[in-house]
Amino acid sequence: MSSSSSSPLTPVQTRMSMWRPWSAPIQLPVMRRKLCGLLNKIDSTNLDAVSHSISHIAVAVERGGDPHILDVFVRSIFQHAVSDSLRTSVYVDLCQKIVDELEAERSQWRKVDLFHLGNPMDCFETSLRLRTQYEFDRIMFAEDMEELRVFASFVGELLAEGLLFAQDTITMVDMLFDHASRNAEGPTAALDRLLSPVIASFNASQLLVALDIVERAEALLVQDGLAPRVRYTFMNIHDSALYPRPQDAFSSVHHRSDVYGLDISGPNSETASVAECQDETHEATSHIHLQQAQRLLLEREDSAAVGYLKTLDTEGHQSFISVVVSAALATGDLSDAQLVASFFSHRGVRELCDTITFARGFEQPLALLEDTIIDIPQAARLLAVMLQGSPLPASTVENLAISSAARTSSSEHTVPVAERLLETYSALIQSPGSRSGFTSSAASTEDLHDADNERSDSERLSFGYAF
Repeated sequence: MSSSSSSPLTPVQTRMSMWRPWSAPIQLPVMRRKLCGLLNKIDSTNLDAVSHSISHIAVAVERGGDPHILDVFVRSIFQHAVSDSLRTSVYVDLCQKIVDELEAERSQWRKVDLFHLGNPMDCFETSLRLRTQYEFDRIMFAEDMEELRVFASFVGELLAEGLLFAQDTITMVDMLFDHASRNAEGPTAALDRLLSPVIASFNASQLLVALDIVERAEALLVQDGLAPRVRYTFMNIHDSALYPRPQDAFSSVHHRSDVYGLDISGPNSETASVAECQDETHEATSHIHLQQAQRLLLEREDSAAVGYLKTLDTEGHQSFISVVVSAALATGDLSDAQLVASFFSHRGVRELCDTITFARGFEQPLALLEDTIIDIPQAARLLAVMLQGSPLPASTVENLAISSAARTSSSEHTVPVAERLLETYSALIQSPGSRSGFTSSAASTEDLHDADNERSDSERLSFGYAF
């Protein structure tokens, strides 16, 4: 009897043992092992599939309501994001997808209960904000600057995506500014990493005002005794924060047209595509020009630059001359200007580039001289030294300086800047030992160089002799 009475209960007991309430606790070791396995293999190619699985774990964790398990879940994401600098953006996208999935889950509950809010203190977003400050304190205590820079990049992207609020990062920004004021280069670089994605975000102005970045940077820059690297970093932060330039949300004209439903199949579509390709090609070419110019200034040897110049066409010659002049001006170093002047007097360069090419190459640096001289007060002197090394006659230099100044500005300071340049140039070409200006334009290339095109350092220093 007992056996017959117990047998009907077996299926019921089995079904009850399989049933779990929606808030059933999650086994922490199982959750951690599964989550770490997914985080180890996530990348940009499988982001959608892996993030979908991780989001399901996040939903189950939030349903369970255990703050300790939720903290372990968020801490695991932080640990992987900070230890893998190459996939920082991937982990930011993962956090965004988790938040979207959790919000969709909450929306489903609001269909049943209009006043359903869940537990704001034990949710993924709150745990993410609390974990941010905790991890920052831990890294600062450990004084691991490399980990701090990766962490700052991760936090900056979270802030730019709206997953963190400005008030969540005020304390760490205060501490980074405080360390930077004491010439700590590690925290300075970390602050730059944190603010870079913020400056390029769609709500850059609101975040920068909330964090008071411009005023803090200005107060720091007026201090005496700042290390050069710290000062230059904060000058860049100040300029970028003062005039933020958010990134274009569209990667191409076709992407923008698809989103807005624009018809670009007309006759202008091909023109737009060609123009876009030309812009990309021009940008890539300018980058190569800059690399070659920096190599010239770094190695102090012009043979590679002359060889690169031989691979370019006439338009490329003009662009490269302009980039070389701008690169030398950016350093603010007289020796770099003398090196470029020596490069311009090279026989191989003179054979490839005529006076028209040099004139067009100097047009842009001359047009920007009024702005350049604000950051580099000796820019007129440096430009005069490089003009001294070019084959341009004095009359051409005078016409270029005056016409460029007249085209770019109508302020009362324009003419004095042009006059200062021309006075410096005139003093150089009339000084003893001058190897350019009237002398070089009238002399043959054999007078400027010996047979094997070798020049000593003393010959390079002949440029700018008047100073």
